[in-house]
Amino acid sequence: MNVSKHQLNDIKPLQVSESVKDVLDLMEELKFTHLPVVEASNRYLGLVDEDDLLEIEDDTQTISVHQRLLKPYSVDESADLFKAIQVIGVGQLSMLPLTDQDDYYKGYICTGELLQDLGRQLSFSENGSTVVLEVSVRDYQLSQIAHIVESEDALILGFLMKNSGEMDNIELSLKINQKDITRILKSLERHNYKVLQVHHESLFDDTLEQRYEALMKYLNM
Repeated sequence: MNVSKHQLNDIKPLQVSESVKDVLDLMEELKFTHLPVVEASNRYLGLVDEDDLLEIEDDTQTISVHQRLLKPYSVDESADLFKAIQVIGVGQLSMLPLTDQDDYYKGYICTGELLQDLGRQLSFSENGSTVVLEVSVRDYQLSQIAHIVESEDALILGFLMKNSGEMDNIELSLKINQKDITRILKSLERHNYKVLQVHHESLFDDTLEQRYEALMKYLNM
């Protein structure tokens, strides 16, 4: 999952001699709110942000006059995709510059195209269900959760983690390769996992499931 697989080079980086007006016009044309700025030697200086440029009263001034506004976001061209997504999220970037180990500009990642590429990955494109669990950081064991899912003849296609509103807890979103995960949900609950959200196609609606359980109790009497 190297970022270089998503590298683009169709946009020429800006020079500090560019005027604010010209850069804003280019941003409008390219539909980017960030653009990379380099020295004459192609050494990367930083990203210029549309919001910062719009606050400059004299748009005939050059980027060099406002070089302090450049944002230092970038990743090495050998970085992994997780690092790139982290930086894009922190900076809320429309593009992410790629540099070599000497900080020379090599290309960029387009956030929109990256999202489209990820959407074609198995974790997102495969049909299935999603369940969101709240798990204590102290008790978190993905291997145990995977074992519970796999014991019901299912597979975890992918997962996402984020901080929970509760102290020392995380929210774990699981993509599972079954449309109906009713049995998996019951198994998770038996193991004391807190289910926050479920998105699946249950074979039973609530009424039918209650009737089914009542019938099973009757047959076992």
